[in-house]
Amino acid sequence: MMLNPTFVGFFITLVVMKKLLIILILLTSTNGFSQIRVEDIGDNWKSKVNIALDTIKKYDIEKYENILKVCNHVTFWNGNFSTTEDSTTIMISQKDMLINNIFNVAAILVHESYHLGVLKYGLKLNNDYEEYLAYQYEYNFLMKIPTLNIKLLEFDIKMMDYYKKKLDIRE
Repeated sequence: MMLNPTFVGFFITLVVMKKLLIILILLTSTNGFSQIRVEDIGDNWKSKVNIALDTIKKYDIEKYENILKVCNHVTFWNGNFSTTEDSTTIMISQKDMLINNIFNVAAILVHESYHLGVLKYGLKLNNDYEEYLAYQYEYNFLMKIPTLNIKLLEFDIKMMDYYKKKLDIRE
């Protein structure tokens, strides 16, 4: 029994199209991170956070993708330090926003995303050790920015030294 060449060609085309469709679905689903909702409270802070996110994406795509995986909301508060509010929200302090430095906002997003990752993946870390690792994570990001103000790096080094002493970490 011979198969009709037209039928065989049609069948092969269907199989190829099905495989291409599957590949397309897989590619779009792996890159389909959720959008981060940034509160719009005035003073152009939402825009500054979005610029900071673009800065992270430009200099460290892995940290940017991690932020997208663990954070779905950025908000602001009147406290003296930035923190996380729940398992998916970064809260940037008014004090940090008033510094008016995009690299500082980017560093905060990277730092706080580390804490969100610890929560998301259920890691059990000593609080001081987690903070030490978050400053290392932030420092590694900042080192990739060629035009960075040295004061941000100096602050991270100071904080890492503080936690190293507190934890009695020797290098």
